[in-house]
Amino acid sequence: MDPQAFMEIATVVSKLKMYPYFDISNYILMCTMVRDDNHPSNSGSAPFNRKHPLACYISSMLLCFAGSIFANFLVGEPLITSFKNNEDIITASVVWYLVNYSPFDLVYKICKFLPFKLLIYCLKEVQRANKVHHGVLHAMKHYPDAYVIIALIGVVK
Repeated sequence: MDPQAFMEIATVVSKLKMYPYFDISNYILMCTMVRDDNHPSNSGSAPFNRKHPLACYISSMLLCFAGSIFANFLVGEPLITSFKNNEDIITASVVWYLVNYSPFDLVYKICKFLPFKLLIYCLKEVQRANKVHHGVLHAMKHYPDAYVIIALIGVVK
C-alpha cells in the first residue's frame, strides 16, 4: 500500500466514535481479566467475585480506566478526572455486572468463546490506536516541544 492509503486509514480510525462498541470491548476484556485472575481455589470455596463484590468492582474499574489514570498522573492532572464521564462509568459497571453475575455465567462464557473473543480483540486494537492518537494530542497541549514526553503519554494513554 502507498503512504497516502495509510494516512486515509489513520484519519478514519482517529475520527471513529469509540463509545459504546469499542469501549465495551475494552470493559469486557478488563472485567474478564479480573475474573480470570481471581479464580476460586481447589478447596471448593465461592469465587472471589461472589465473596468480595466491592473489591472485584473496584479492581475492574481501575483496570478499565488504568491508561487514563496513569496518563493523568504523568501530566499532573487529578487522577479522578478519568471517572468524570457518567456514561463510561455506567457502561463499565453494567459490563462488570453482566460478566460476573449473569445467569449461568452466560455472558462470561460467550466472551470466552473464540470467535467472539477475536471480535472483541479486534475492536480493542482499533480503540488502542485511537487512544494513542488522543494521548499524543493531549500531551502536545501540555508539552508542545517535548517529543519524548509526547510519545510516552501517547503510549501510556
